Amino acid sequence: MRLRKRAFGLLVGAGILFLIGTSVQAGWLDVLAALLLGALVSGLALPLAALRGLSVELDVSEEAEQGMPTIVELRVSGAARGVRRNVTVRDAHLESVEALVPPIGRHERIDVTTLRTPRRRGEVVTVHAELRSNAPFGVAERRVRARIDARTLVLPRVYPLGSLAFVEPIATNARAVHEAPRRGQGPDYLGIREYRPGDPMRHVHWALTARHGRLMVREFEEERTRRLAIVIDTERDVGEEWTPLDRCCSVAASVLDAATAHGQGARLIAARPGGDVDVLPRADRGEMFRWLATLQPSGVALETVLGDLGPAAVRGIQTIVIALPVWGEAGRPPLDGEIRRLVQRGTRVVCVLVSSARAAADADPLVERLSASGAEIHRWGAGDDLAEAMSRQEIRA
Repeated sequence: MRLRKRAFGLLVGAGILFLIGTSVQAGWLDVLAALLLGALVSGLALPLAALRGLSVELDVSEEAEQGMPTIVELRVSGAARGVRRNVTVRDAHLESVEALVPPIGRHERIDVTTLRTPRRRGEVVTVHAELRSNAPFGVAERRVRARIDARTLVLPRVYPLGSLAFVEPIATNARAVHEAPRRGQGPDYLGIREYRPGDPMRHVHWALTARHGRLMVREFEEERTRRLAIVIDTERDVGEEWTPLDRCCSVAASVLDAATAHGQGARLIAARPGGDVDVLPRADRGEMFRWLATLQPSGVALETVLGDLGPAAVRGIQTIVIALPVWGEAGRPPLDGEIRRLVQRGTRVVCVLVSSARAAADADPLVERLSASGAEIHRWGAGDDLAEAMSRQEIRA
């Protein structure tokens, strides 16, 4: 229970009227003072029952997109007896919202539709909402926490990029990531089976052949689409909303969306907390977006992640897109050697530099060094359009 300024005003007013009425022997002033005290006492007592028996639920979607308005239904159910008035509900699911609920009758349910815009990527879990009432006179306010269970996974923001120079349309009606793999000649390993006449001897798995006593061969997936890999720098993150890591995940999601729209497969690579480098090689679009939504700062330098990309991780990959924030040259290990190694392997490397207004000047030396290593550079500054940034390549002599 919290007293409001009105309570002190009623108390002071009643005291003044009582003193004046006593001094001038005016009984009607004593009556007014008693009325003010009665309003004060009832205003303190009635809020204790104003929230009794109420329950709150949130009807939320399982997934939402960062920065996009999402509908959340707020449901308040009435008590078994009495009418509840002047009830306010506040919760912070996706976005902090405070709603004044109309009078609630017995066993009545009031639905309040709210429109909320999630500012951060990731799983949002809300376990309580706050009920407040200062009925009937606004003298005191009672606050009660109601338990709820609301969960929403906020996916990274996706920007339409249109045609990208490093994403070439594929002349096939098959979707790159939704169909099951088919046996054939390609770079991706599919499984092991017994030898059949006509199988190339270079595919023989000699270790398993010796173990089973019969000829075993490796089986590969048919190469039907071009593929690209997207590497996200998860070393660190700062800020409360729309952070550098959030923006890097938006770059990855937008490139992924453009690639799948043109029939290309994609592979996601990022470091996880604990030091492991996680590779998502085959998944549908929704699973990849959910994977991006759960990325957290790992403390693993991007140079280490790129150094761990062995032949198996980039097998069948024609293009590697690297989304990295600009922290300044002093705070980043040199990437030149790892970029040059990937380029010499015949892989096209595209670096998307995510920079804030404060770090814009720090990007110039990094652009020059990465360009000299053979990478294509795109810079997405604060307030810039991502599609325009991806269509404009940074060139340094």
